[in-house]
Amino acid sequence: MAQSQPDSLRTYQDPQNRFQFTYPAEFGAPSAGTDNGFGSRMAAVRFSEFSAGVHAGRIILGGEAVLTSGAPQFDLQAAGGLYDPITLQIFPAPIANVIRNALPVLTPDMLCDAIGRERHLDPADPRLTGLTAQQRAAIANVDRMGNVTPKVLRCDVVGGTVTFEKKAAFDPAGSSRYIYGSIRFLATPYSSFQLIRGSGDDPGEAIIRQITAVVNSWKRL
Repeated sequence: MAQSQPDSLRTYQDPQNRFQFTYPAEFGAPSAGTDNGFGSRMAAVRFSEFSAGVHAGRIILGGEAVLTSGAPQFDLQAAGGLYDPITLQIFPAPIANVIRNALPVLTPDMLCDAIGRERHLDPADPRLTGLTAQQRAAIANVDRMGNVTPKVLRCDVVGGTVTFEKKAAFDPAGSSRYIYGSIRFLATPYSSFQLIRGSGDDPGEAIIRQITAVVNSWKRL
């Protein structure tokens, strides 16, 4: 549900009346996003003129506003594939649960370091000993997925909100892409509200400021 606001802002109110947030009118019409209401993604909202697609001749990835529960996970493999709830679906549910239990639970103070590293889980971790060598090798590969040779360009922590921009390749043979966004860590029953986007070129400061404002406008109802 979108409501009009002054200064070209709109208010999105959750259909279940759990939360609301504001977003620029130029983002376009909101609709249900990827895996909306599935697993840890308690809500996902995509925007017709801002989320994944071709906008102004640019290929855009991600760009959905996502509310999560449980240990924080992050879209677009911003901290590698193991921390991405969609990428983690590569594994059968029992193995995915083992991985989640073994991964460090990221906090605002830890996130800047995590997005700058390729590795987040040692395949030799004792908690993975019940898995086969092939499964542990797959964990190592997925850990780096979308996060090969990451370079953090900025990472600002203000209270419980982390705003970042980085470059990383999807795989060793691929070219780097920009991944940028803002993540606000929340109290239970939620864990984060985030908007993470990707593109082939530098997004510029204005878009990053818009994203941070959207994330900080989230309000529990």
